[in-house]
Amino acid sequence: MTGLTEGDLFRGLIAVAAPIVAGNVLQSVLEMVDLFFVGRLGYEAIAGVAMSSTIVMVLMTIIIGLVTANTAFVSRHYGARDLDMVAKAVYHTLILGLVFSIVLTAVGILFAEDMLLFLGAEPDVAVLGASYLAVLFAGIATMVELWVINSSFQSCGDATTPMLLVVLANILNIVLDPLLIFGYGAVPAFGVAGAAYATVISRGVAFAIAFALLLSGRTPIPFSLRTTFEGALARRLILVAVPNSVQSGLRSVTFMVMMAVVAVFGTAAISAYGIVGRLETVALMPGFGVATATAVLVGQNLGAGKPERAAQGVRLSALMNGGFMALVGVIFFFAAPSLIEIFDPSGTSTEIGMSYMQTVAPFYVFIAVAIVLGFALNGAGDTKRPMYATLFSMVLFQVPLAYILPDLLGIGIIGVWLAVVCGAILQVGMLFSMYRRGTWKTAAI
Repeated sequence: MTGLTEGDLFRGLIAVAAPIVAGNVLQSVLEMVDLFFVGRLGYEAIAGVAMSSTIVMVLMTIIIGLVTANTAFVSRHYGARDLDMVAKAVYHTLILGLVFSIVLTAVGILFAEDMLLFLGAEPDVAVLGASYLAVLFAGIATMVELWVINSSFQSCGDATTPMLLVVLANILNIVLDPLLIFGYGAVPAFGVAGAAYATVISRGVAFAIAFALLLSGRTPIPFSLRTTFEGALARRLILVAVPNSVQSGLRSVTFMVMMAVVAVFGTAAISAYGIVGRLETVALMPGFGVATATAVLVGQNLGAGKPERAAQGVRLSALMNGGFMALVGVIFFFAAPSLIEIFDPSGTSTEIGMSYMQTVAPFYVFIAVAIVLGFALNGAGDTKRPMYATLFSMVLFQVPLAYILPDLLGIGIIGVWLAVVCGAILQVGMLFSMYRRGTWKTAAI
């Protein structure tokens, strides 16, 4: 379907990456729209959603690892043209995703407010955030299964179908956001929870269509509900998923701890951190699209017995991503106040948010390259090394620095931002060293 294993490498990479980038950017724009409407409810509402998003990242780590394992399995076997194994991998990932979603629903609903209070949220912020989380986790299964199906299509080189599904979901979400947040006519105003209702409903519609396509026989995946569940294959998927889940968990816990550190500086600081975090996410989405295509490229070429072509693709992706994020860093550095005040017109978040952007944005190129290298290793099924890099650079290095630097250097919250920069530099250095060893080329899954 693409030129990932043969032909022009750049064109093949762009053919897969472009729809993923478009879908990712649309998804990020949707999150910005959510934040825009929620921001009309006050900066406490922004803080509640920002802290809730951090908790979602932590609880979704198992699913992130599972999707990564699915990408490695599907792309590898698709590259080897073993379509029966492709279909089995997708079926087993969907089953495992459903099981883990049920667990997430229970944990997310039962402990939402407690987790927000643990992070340091003020009681009113915790109540707002809990109303958002309860709804989001009630419908998490459809979001997870949609993610699995989309990653399966992408791993076979079909990035257009997932993009169209994301477009549909985002249009529906944007329409529902103001309706459910503020209410209209017979529709009551759900406040912060309305943003979560809009997300769940729109993702549910997209999942229904995606699953129907999967069953239709008109996709690269010969999927069947009659597939027999095999414990051995499920265990293989989990063995590849666990290190990536741990890696994602370490990253998410780091973000959660960083949120708690920021909370010490007040609710306005949390609001600013939430805004710059969303802006940063939007900026990184093209890079995540390129990195996802890189993971598919690596998996398919290893499956086709072409490890050197895989390495060429990784170098190309790193140059593309690094160059793009260097440009974004310049824009964010100079446009920080205007960007932040779009979401918090009161100006409460501007000064702190600006300090973050002007400290961290010049180093975005390091984050961009680290993303590509991490995805490349994961796409090869070598998920342990990125886990070690995350452990040392973020948990054992960045977090302690975030606690120490503000008082040690007497620079307040800027010390927290410097810790982010130091962690990013260490992480890219470790990942580059691991990548250069080349053991990923012979990783077994």
